[in-house]
Amino acid sequence: MPRLSSLHRYPIKSTAGESLTQAEVAEEGLVGDRRFMVVKPDGTFLTARTHSQLQRVRAIFDGTRLTLTHDALPPLDVDRAEFSGVPLKTEVWGDAFTATLVHASLDDWFSQVAGEPARLLWVGERSPRYRDNLGVRVSFADGYPLLLISQASLEDLNARTDGSHVMAQFRPNLVVDGTLPYAEDTWQRIRIGEVTFRVDAPCARCAMVTVDPASGERRTDKEPLKTLAGYRRGERGKVYFGQNLVAENTGWIRVDDPLVII
Repeated sequence: MPRLSSLHRYPIKSTAGESLTQAEVAEEGLVGDRRFMVVKPDGTFLTARTHSQLQRVRAIFDGTRLTLTHDALPPLDVDRAEFSGVPLKTEVWGDAFTATLVHASLDDWFSQVAGEPARLLWVGERSPRYRDNLGVRVSFADGYPLLLISQASLEDLNARTDGSHVMAQFRPNLVVDGTLPYAEDTWQRIRIGEVTFRVDAPCARCAMVTVDPASGERRTDKEPLKTLAGYRRGERGKVYFGQNLVAENTGWIRVDDPLVII
């Protein structure tokens, strides 16, 4: 029987994931997912597509305190009461909205990670970014609240390459097992735990999947994107791996919950 095998949250866009045993799902995805984003001083967002070392940053935000660690930098934490709240206009893939700055010490810290002046933004308790095409609010995620990939799909990809690729390269929120490879491509609605999800669209992949999450270094052989392009290319030449989800209700999901195909 298909089941939820792992859960992942990314407190800061493009930084390392946080593995969970359970999570609350809200309109904007997993509670606490992609609530922060690194930007240039003018509000232009920075991601691991161009700044791969961001993936070496590990963040935890418990709703009260943001804690950051990085192997090459001293740890840093800031209490939410110290967030500056200064508004800054930003944009994520054509969606323009306003978020708020966090703290000058975090700006300095992320400037060292990025190798250029950078600032950290918080989307707030409720995201001001509403996506008309989805009918829901979205955080700093690329375009959808949630991403799902099956373990069988990764195993099939590894069988076609050198077998070294890990799920963290693809940054899913939900990983499921007990399915055939790419079974998720055929689903329209599913239920996990207390939540029903709409399987909305396949996820188009970019060079970010070639970054080693452990080292933050980009692979010179362009894998696995090169292999995926050979058998997962879809409309307009895009390469797809995984499915984007929209939650139809709020509730809790837990690792080992059965997945019901509606």
